[in-house]
Amino acid sequence: MTRRALANLYFPDKTPDQAVRNLRRWIENCPDLVAALKEIGMPRKHKKVLTARQVRIIMEYLGDPVIL
Repeated sequence: MTRRALANLYFPDKTPDQAVRNLRRWIENCPDLVAALKEIGMPRKHKKVLTARQVRIIMEYLGDPVIL
C-alpha cells in the first residue's frame, strides 16, 4: 500500500498531499509508533510504498481509519 493511499483512508476529506502531511504529523506525534517503525527498519521519509507489516503497525497505534 502506498503512503498516499493509507493517508487518504485516514483523511478522505483532504487533498492527497494534505492527507500525507497529516498522516506524517500523526506518526511523528506518537513516539511509541515511531519507535516501533524504527525497530522494523522503516525509513521515516522518502518511502512511498509501505509493507503490510508497516501498515498493521501504523493501524495498531493510530486505530483503523474510518471508511465511509
